[in-house]
Amino acid sequence: MKSTNEIRSRSYEYRKEYLDETPWWYRGEMHLGFTLVFTCAVIAYCAMQLRSPALTEWAAVIPLFLFGNWAEWAAHRYLLHRPTKLFSMVYKRHCAVHHRFFTHVTLEYKGQKEWRALLFPPFAPVAFVLAAVPFAVVIGMLFTRNAGYIALLTMAAYYLMYEGLHTLSHITESRFLDAVPFVNSVRRLHVLHHDPEMMATSNFNLTFPICDTLFGTRKEPATTEKGAEAGATR
Repeated sequence: MKSTNEIRSRSYEYRKEYLDETPWWYRGEMHLGFTLVFTCAVIAYCAMQLRSPALTEWAAVIPLFLFGNWAEWAAHRYLLHRPTKLFSMVYKRHCAVHHRFFTHVTLEYKGQKEWRALLFPPFAPVAFVLAAVPFAVVIGMLFTRNAGYIALLTMAAYYLMYEGLHTLSHITESRFLDAVPFVNSVRRLHVLHHDPEMMATSNFNLTFPICDTLFGTRKEPATTEKGAEAGATR
């Protein structure tokens, strides 16, 4: 087990290397902006296609939300933290970049260039929405046109929620966020996930920890550890 000082030192050393290799043209604001504009545009487009949706059609949000929660948990656990032939680049991007750049004692980000290591690459929201389209089409064919658009809207909104809560989890020393119900729980659980000793086994949900609770991968930091972590990020 590496010491806290060693973990912090290696993380900051890697940060310098990564930032030095960041292309001069990269702008974190543009990166974030694309994610927001694309996902919000998909949500708005789907909403405009709805024609007096019934309550039963809106009820489709519930199973789709639960499916999204499982997909988030499963992809995080089995693709982002386990090397596979088909998804080796995704694994390397997550473990060899994101988790080296951000540890439980170096969770903070400073400056727009560091958003490159924080946010999913720009192609990710596009790929996520495109992957959801066939499911939305099938739902629209089996049920109603409205249900199909609600399905796609739900998945795009889920991705946006994921990125939002993940970003909030990397903001340190915020008394406001620490006091917001649910958000403070997500932040607390994510700190533990970034512990190098725990990242491959615990807290894979970045939103609602439903599947982490169901499948026994939810881990809560001890009270003494929370205090130590809070002090370590200052």
